Amino acid sequence: MLTSVSNPDLHLLRVFIAVAESGGFSKAQIALNVSQSTISTQMIDLETRLGMRLCRRGRVGFGLTDEGHEVFKYAKDLVQDCDEFVGKVNGIRGDLSGELRIATADSLLGNKAFPFETILAELREAMPAVVLHLSVMDPLEIERLVLEQKLHMGIHTFPNHVPGLRYIKMFDETQILYCGHDHPLFDGDLTYEGAELETYDYAGRSYYGGALRPGNLKTKNNHIYAGSMDGIAAAILSGRFLGHLPVQCAQTWVEQGKMKPLSTEFHSYKVTFECVFPIGTRMANIKRVLEEVMSKYSA
Repeated sequence: MLTSVSNPDLHLLRVFIAVAESGGFSKAQIALNVSQSTISTQMIDLETRLGMRLCRRGRVGFGLTDEGHEVFKYAKDLVQDCDEFVGKVNGIRGDLSGELRIATADSLLGNKAFPFETILAELREAMPAVVLHLSVMDPLEIERLVLEQKLHMGIHTFPNHVPGLRYIKMFDETQILYCGHDHPLFDGDLTYEGAELETYDYAGRSYYGGALRPGNLKTKNNHIYAGSMDGIAAAILSGRFLGHLPVQCAQTWVEQGKMKPLSTEFHSYKVTFECVFPIGTRMANIKRVLEEVMSKYSA
């Protein structure tokens, strides 16, 4: 029976997390920079320490046991809490070290209203010892993880503000309606009214029920939903769907003649991007610097 957790235990748990996330011992070699035999020995040591089998391996392939799935979830929480503790303690004495976890929408690069690469450079300069983790997520997942304090900050469109979170407006982004080269509308009039577009398939956002579009565009056939701009762009390029994209996502395809904007006056719309932070928690030095940097670029 496990009665305490030591530093060697934490090391073994980190090995297990890497194995589980990589999908096997051999694939985890790159992440851990050790041999497969070493990983196997460490996993045996951890299973012996916990008194349970965590994963199946052999001819049938790698997989976590039911117990392994549970331990994996608890191990990730424990390791994250330990990293948070180190960062907070160092923050008390003024050291900026630890981890900073940020999640954003995809395809922000190229938006002139939001110089993301400049912001990252400033964060690096202000906190050279901090390890930055960047993820791309949908807005609802970002809000949930910020509420759970598993993310320090998120950047996305948040039309419905959630209690317990603080939002800072960053910039507005225009979404333009496009069709692909093989679409029936590509060689026609570019100023279609809403009724003329209703019969065509539309590529909608998978979050917020696909509701992010101008109210006067009432397409009836939503046979594809995507949570990323790449997914929407692929649908448009297929020639079978209309869809909205920000200018920086469509620019390359437009220049190549593979995509064309439609009815920009009638069917474009703006979305507001915001930073979201948790409220009601003690502001560590890392979070304070993060907010200071982001506030410089707020609207």
